[in-house]
Amino acid sequence: MFFDQELVSQLSKGAQVLGGGGGGREARGLKTAGEAMASGQVRLAELGEISPSDLVVTVSGVGAPSQSQAMYTARHYLRAMELLEQRLDRPIAGFIPSEMGGSAAFGPFLAAAVKGVPVINAACDGRAHPLGTMGALGLDRDPGYQALQAACGGRQEEGSYIELVSYGAVRSVSRASRLAAELAGGLAAVVRNPVSVDYLRKNAAVGCYTMAIDLGRAFLAADTALEKARAVVQVLGGEIICQGEVADCHLTTTGGLDHGGCAVSAGGEDYKLYFYNEYMALQRGEERLATFPDLIATLDGETGNVVLTADMEKGRRVILLRVPYGRLVLGSGLRHRRDYEGIEHLLGISMIPFLRGLLEE
Repeated sequence: MFFDQELVSQLSKGAQVLGGGGGGREARGLKTAGEAMASGQVRLAELGEISPSDLVVTVSGVGAPSQSQAMYTARHYLRAMELLEQRLDRPIAGFIPSEMGGSAAFGPFLAAAVKGVPVINAACDGRAHPLGTMGALGLDRDPGYQALQAACGGRQEEGSYIELVSYGAVRSVSRASRLAAELAGGLAAVVRNPVSVDYLRKNAAVGCYTMAIDLGRAFLAADTALEKARAVVQVLGGEIICQGEVADCHLTTTGGLDHGGCAVSAGGEDYKLYFYNEYMALQRGEERLATFPDLIATLDGETGNVVLTADMEKGRRVILLRVPYGRLVLGSGLRHRRDYEGIEHLLGISMIPFLRGLLEE
């Protein structure tokens, strides 16, 4: 299947919802898609179309979208790809994104168009996530695996341009790429973690592109904000929690990631949202309603457009949605207890007790 403008629009809307408050900005994703389609064709291929031993690499943006100087361009992506290819012993047969999101879903498009290599109908994760290890396909569980990553970002004229190639333990190189994004002004293009198709089949979120496209098609077919919200929960099997107003919101950026919380008032009840780039938890009083990787999403109450955590502000009308993680397509990188311990500490909330059926030691 080759992408045309209609499919791009559908993918964009569906991926924004699956971003769960993160996953990058719509405008950046559409810009990347436009540049890619101007450079060549972008084909979506199934895993069965390429050899089990062929190499697939992850292409994504890394960083905090709230930062005003945050940027990366097609040139950054292509340079990161060039840096990675210099260190591989065989050609790349396909590309995947780290996650679904308004920008992230289109991360592999430019490389695919220029190289004539397909985007694979899979991702490290079928929703957006905050940590590089969550998009590492479980590779960090193998103490003998040495990850390879290339990052590029920033502006030369402002003295923030950086290229970085790192090789080593997954957690170490993931932190290095995050540091590169921070030094670049907030975001960097990253190409990483070559794996075989066979490994991908066992550890990736297979089929997430078609899920996002189906979701986006339903979203675009709806007219009002409430109808769009109903379309989302019908396709994904979730529910509308409330329609309300943002009563308070605070955001801090640390280590290249946004974190904070928002309060939403609706029908005489107060809801608390915690986020770390993406929404991590939803609370009503003492009751936990959702915990990442459950999908928590906010739509604008007037337009129905997806609202990122970085754009939540006091007085904004929103529709709050949740989808249980069992209804999503997740990668094996979301099963590590250690990652959630760090988020619990940062946000001051509990997560692990709500995820007993998901996590591995």
